[in-house]
Amino acid sequence: MMQKFVKVYDEWEAKVLVGSLVFTVLLIFSQIIARTFGSSLSWSEELARYIFIWQIWLGMSIGLKDNKHIHVEMLYQFIKGRPARVMKIIVTILCIVLCGVLVYYGGIYTQNALKRGTLSAALRMPLWWVYLALPFSSLITGLRYACQLWTQLKNFGAPDAEAIQAH
Repeated sequence: MMQKFVKVYDEWEAKVLVGSLVFTVLLIFSQIIARTFGSSLSWSEELARYIFIWQIWLGMSIGLKDNKHIHVEMLYQFIKGRPARVMKIIVTILCIVLCGVLVYYGGIYTQNALKRGTLSAALRMPLWWVYLALPFSSLITGLRYACQLWTQLKNFGAPDAEAIQAH
């Protein structure tokens, strides 16, 4: 059940990111065309910026799923076996804590914007929609880290791939 939900979410996330990228390119292209004819879309740059913010935060989750985040691999060259596994577990726990902090404070920031009724300059849209990108994406990324931690703990006692190859 959970794996099916994750698969559906993964597909949705990828479609949203690709669709928003295509939309943003078309939006910016329209702005360029409008400017060449002496006109301008007053709201297009603001909308592109807000879409870009959501793309970045949602991309954080996809980057984790595809293991594309920046890692400090140098330490793992010197630490092998069980100590390396422990270090990876500690790093994953720290990432979960960081995501929790981002969810908490991002949620407070979003709630404050909602209470104040803050609107964007050109579009006059509620800014809490933009701010929601932080707690939402941090929650999804934190859940991905939690799944990663579960796998790390489950495989903690398994033999190392390097030890198997050495025999």
